[in-house]
Amino acid sequence: MATYGNSWATQTQIVGTDDGWVTLSGTTPTESSDVDLETDNYLGAVIVPEVDFDSTPTDYVDVYVYYSQDGINYNDTPDQTRRISNATDPNQIDLEVTNRQHFKVALVQSGSTDNHNVRCYCSRYHGISE
Repeated sequence: MATYGNSWATQTQIVGTDDGWVTLSGTTPTESSDVDLETDNYLGAVIVPEVDFDSTPTDYVDVYVYYSQDGINYNDTPDQTRRISNATDPNQIDLEVTNRQHFKVALVQSGSTDNHNVRCYCSRYHGISE
């Protein structure tokens, strides 16, 4: 009987660098660059956006994932959206992207009161059968 699973690539940071944070300002989104699943035939990816909220947060952070077939032209409307609650600090969530060629992630505050710190990691994977 065949066993199915995933072979994981090394985790990469797609928002921020060297485990550092990017500070959001107002409602201007911070975007990742293109995440390419096509070139190395990845089946999908798990993305982990994380927020370090202000000391007395009023705004939430919204996560938008945009898909693309060519890594240049992205959908105008987000294909996935999630809100990260400011009730837990810091707070992170996991999102999965499967069967897409390319995607990018945008992080944006729900209002312009706060200046939250954000970062996002990505783990791509191949499907395996043994």
